[in-house]
Amino acid sequence: MSWSRTERFHALLAGERADRPAISAYAHQVGAERNADDLVAATLAYARAGDWDWVKLNPRTVHYAEAWGNTYDYDHYGPVIPIPAQTHAVLASPADLGSITDLEVDDVPAFTEQLEVIRRVKAGTDAAVVATVYSPYNVLVKLAGLPLAPGLLPPGSATEWTLKSFLDEDRDGVHAALGAIARTLGRYTAAQKEAGADGVMIVTAGQARDLGRDGNEELGRPYDSIVLDGATGIPRLVHTCGPDAHPHWFEEYPLEGINWDTYDPTNPGNDAEISKVFVGGAQAALLGGLREDLDEAAAADEIRRQVHSARRLHGDRLVVAPSCSIVETAPAPLLAAYRQAVEEPLG
Repeated sequence: MSWSRTERFHALLAGERADRPAISAYAHQVGAERNADDLVAATLAYARAGDWDWVKLNPRTVHYAEAWGNTYDYDHYGPVIPIPAQTHAVLASPADLGSITDLEVDDVPAFTEQLEVIRRVKAGTDAAVVATVYSPYNVLVKLAGLPLAPGLLPPGSATEWTLKSFLDEDRDGVHAALGAIARTLGRYTAAQKEAGADGVMIVTAGQARDLGRDGNEELGRPYDSIVLDGATGIPRLVHTCGPDAHPHWFEEYPLEGINWDTYDPTNPGNDAEISKVFVGGAQAALLGGLREDLDEAAAADEIRRQVHSARRLHGDRLVVAPSCSIVETAPAPLLAAYRQAVEEPLG
């Protein structure tokens, strides 16, 4: 049979074998993320240039926090993490936790704009379209301007609060806020599905590292599951980002595929045995042309080796993706070698 891109994507995430693995790479389109028109155009151009089987939509990561009232200066982005500078955080202290209440998706411009992006990208490509949502924990962190990594405040934030201090002051309030965020985002993922998304990826940026196993069981999984339940019926993926990503913790989630940085020494590699579909295979830094130890020809060869190795390890029942988002400036020859690697016969 002749496989379409969406048929390939859905079959593989159902645990079946297709004619070959589905492949994509994705970058944050920082220059285009401020409005729907620019983001749609940039996403479609990137999808066509890469000839990808599936397209992960990368909206501005702060739009989830904007939904509850955070504001940002889009003329000033942070030097370390590409997000705009925070100008107002609705959670200035634990006393503000009660302000985080359930929202209706249709009442939130930040959400309805991204639903329009899904519809327009879906209409403009034959690739499978994967929407993005962030975990309730990640949204809460942004709403309070808390550190995004140890010692790293988001741009514009000067808060002295930490997650621990929020929990110490009002643990019940933290749970209530996470519940409101989760229920809202569950309605959002349902709306993403209704808008035409072929799948949804939940991003848990640093969550496993920050919370630990017990903390993730208390503050992560129950709320993440509410979000994922909204997209029941289409493939649901998780990207557990960064070091100490603990992908095996997410096998208990209601989802079909798991993506993590298999090249970070604190994480399991491509050979990890997981009960969900493996999503990955290529090192993001390598694919982005950021490996200073390799020239372009050597980097292309290493990309092919990585993808071929992942294909063998998972018997071609995998969805090929980078270990994290890649830079927008990734060299075209490296992306071409990466794309070619899923079509080449395995020796």
